[in-house]
Amino acid sequence: MTLNKNILSPIFSIKFGGIIWKIEVNDKYGLIAIESRSLESKKTSFSVINYKTGDILIKEKIFKETWNLNLAYIAEKNLILTAYGQPGSPESKGIISVNNKDAEVLWEHYNLSLNKATDEGLQVFDPRINPRRLSWINHIKGEDMAESGKIEHNNKTLIHPEFRTQFSIPDFILRGEITGDLSVLCVRDLTIISFHEKIQNYIQQRLLVYQDDTILLDEILISGIQKLQPESFFMQKNHLFYIRNKNEIVSYLV
Repeated sequence: MTLNKNILSPIFSIKFGGIIWKIEVNDKYGLIAIESRSLESKKTSFSVINYKTGDILIKEKIFKETWNLNLAYIAEKNLILTAYGQPGSPESKGIISVNNKDAEVLWEHYNLSLNKATDEGLQVFDPRINPRRLSWINHIKGEDMAESGKIEHNNKTLIHPEFRTQFSIPDFILRGEITGDLSVLCVRDLTIISFHEKIQNYIQQRLLVYQDDTILLDEILISGIQKLQPESFFMQKNHLFYIRNKNEIVSYLV
């Protein structure tokens, strides 16, 4: 890895026992929540990080339902999880609210399904009732609340790269034979790219950040693979996030 510390400032690098499965970010409160899954033990765990400071608020918490839980939303004070009635079912069969600081379960509603989540409240419905009737409950106590105009607020301001079939990589970046599309994101005077390159009989995924003719960050995200990996980086304002080896999240201030 090549790094110019005057340009990029490392914030955190955190490894997990399982594969990083899903990420939710709340930019208003500077929080990132991570769902990680161990395919061997069939256990799902949840973590919460203050991405501005790198402080870990919750690390790989496992609940009573060890597999059929899903990360749904990260709010100021709590994490919203959804439960499923059957393995592989796409429909939520329950909602769990967890305190961000100590992972204490604040409330559980197994008779409700989640339709929408915002900082102001959760839009829910009873799956047993048809036609569907939507209502709102609050995060902290799970109690009914009145709908208001503010409830439509969505705080997500994530910036994802563009997939490009053609992109001219500068000659000063040495690389192997490129396979698949490139992920490209231009931020101010920086260019961030991710691509797959063939190394002997295998493929590796690589991430670079460069400015003019200077490489600021050159990272191998995963090596020794035989198929292309999904998009593995994004930005929130001036914070860069990427996944390394499927089980580690890394962040830099750009």
